[in-house]
Amino acid sequence: MLGKTIAVQMEQGFGDIFQYARFLPALKVLGAKRVIVLTVPNLFGVLGQMECIDQLTNLTESGPAHECDYWIGSMSLPYYIDCAMPYVKALFPISNKKVVGSEGYFEAEPSNIPKKIGVNWSASKGTLHWIKSISAEHMEKLVGDDVYSLNPEMDGNFRPLPNDGWKKDWAITAKHMKAMRGVVTVDTGTAHLAGALGVRCVVLLPKEEFVCWRWKNARWYDSVCLLRPDEYDQLPEILRRM
Repeated sequence: MLGKTIAVQMEQGFGDIFQYARFLPALKVLGAKRVIVLTVPNLFGVLGQMECIDQLTNLTESGPAHECDYWIGSMSLPYYIDCAMPYVKALFPISNKKVVGSEGYFEAEPSNIPKKIGVNWSASKGTLHWIKSISAEHMEKLVGDDVYSLNPEMDGNFRPLPNDGWKKDWAITAKHMKAMRGVVTVDTGTAHLAGALGVRCVVLLPKEEFVCWRWKNARWYDSVCLLRPDEYDQLPEILRRM
């Protein structure tokens, strides 16, 4: 890898991309000359702030990602860190107690919205959408209606965020999140972006048998608090402390 150009294909959903971006700096520590990140354009603003990334692209058959020395999927990065020399492992520790980068490895300048809680009750559309999601009515009972909707498809009875393009640009979403008192969300990309920003976040998990491995096997984010369904009644006190 020393002196080589590495292209990293960011994989799966937005949450997966935010979660595994923490390992990108390891490539420079391992000696990569250039790091090219292949992802969708609405993530360019968020990922582009990482100093380890030399170029972002969404072109697969031409350009910098096509001309690189090596190509790797982002979710394979922890494996190669685990195989690396001791000093790399020391800089990028992976354990059940803590995963490197959990202090907040994204940054954003807070927007000027009033300081309130943001909520998202709907997981990304997929196999587990209905299992991970809760109804807007249920969320309203838990947090009230004087909160911002972070749901890009609907606002429900919650306050809408400014119509400034945040639904199509995660960098704008990040600015609004940084201005919030905290975030309450189900298991979706909203949770991972809040954690990566170091924004206080409560993730409302589904029933135990459907809880994703991400929330079972390690502590990925210092700012994230996890609640099982029988713990949802703790939310008002947590929000009061926020």
